Amino acid sequence: MSQTVFALLIKIAGDYLLLPNSAAKEVAGLENFQAAGGDAQKWLVGWHSSEERRIPVLSFEALAGGDRAEPGKRGRLVIINPLGQRMAGGGFALMAQDQPHLVSLKQDSIAALGLRASDPDDAVLARVQVNDNEALIPDLEYIERQLAGLA
Repeated sequence: MSQTVFALLIKIAGDYLLLPNSAAKEVAGLENFQAAGGDAQKWLVGWHSSEERRIPVLSFEALAGGDRAEPGKRGRLVIINPLGQRMAGGGFALMAQDQPHLVSLKQDSIAALGLRASDPDDAVLARVQVNDNEALIPDLEYIERQLAGLA
């Protein structure tokens, strides 16, 4: 019997990210988004505020060495559960260019690919083929280490 894993396919500028569904706490609109000031890290797009907390919002593209992605009209925030105690504010959010898609993965619907020369090996664990899309699996621990001092 084949096991099914649920994951989120997240559109970023020029690529997709693939995360286990359990890594995401919620998907939010931009209503409570505040842009970061000009002196912020290149990858820090801004902050998301809710009743409970204020968390950093990052551009994975910029963290991975590319250009900083700004929120578009269809932009969403994917709020990520913290992996440990490193994040003082509780978690962080990834800027998505569109509504993420829930995908069900079985062994025959995902295949490992080699990393491209442009894929940052410190921020990316793997590149995979998911149905008709290529996606990066980000290293969430690496991201948390980069964000640890912000919140």
